[in-house]
Amino acid sequence: MNKKTLLLFTCCAPCVLPILEYLKDKNLDITLYYFNPNILNEEEFWKRFYDVCYIGNIYHCKVLLHNYNHTEWLDFLKTNLKKPLNEYVENDKRCEQCLYMRTKYAFLYAKDKNFDMLSTTFLTSLYKNTDFIRDIIEDLIKNSNIEFLDLDIDKKEFYQKGIELCKKHDIYRQKFCGCEFSIK
Repeated sequence: MNKKTLLLFTCCAPCVLPILEYLKDKNLDITLYYFNPNILNEEEFWKRFYDVCYIGNIYHCKVLLHNYNHTEWLDFLKTNLKKPLNEYVENDKRCEQCLYMRTKYAFLYAKDKNFDMLSTTFLTSLYKNTDFIRDIIEDLIKNSNIEFLDLDIDKKEFYQKGIELCKKHDIYRQKFCGCEFSIK
């Protein structure tokens, strides 16, 4: 039986690790899609990308890199939001627009390359509005042949599992989403 192909939109290794552990026996051909123009600089971008590649190798996943263009991301937000970007609080409209843009790119890639399924690491985040993310994906896929792999799991359990797996594999665990507005 052929494995279903899954494009897993991936923000970072700490978030994807517990998901890959959870999916490892599910008979899926998983591709990690790394599209993170929100990351404030190239050093941070590449540090996270190399860890995603390392994890992809451990779990036998392909890793796709979408070009880094922080300026394009900032321009998208400025075009779609009314206030200056630094006036939005975390998990407000700025974050929603960021997640929408990046998830839409992942969907368009999945559709163009005929993936069977789409999902994202954001569904397991303690810090993001997962209902909003589900709504984005469900809206994007409704007129396509792509299935939504919903990761409706215990987020606290996945977070703890991610910490353990990062220690096991010596993975960098950042303390912010990546953009300049999320640094505390």
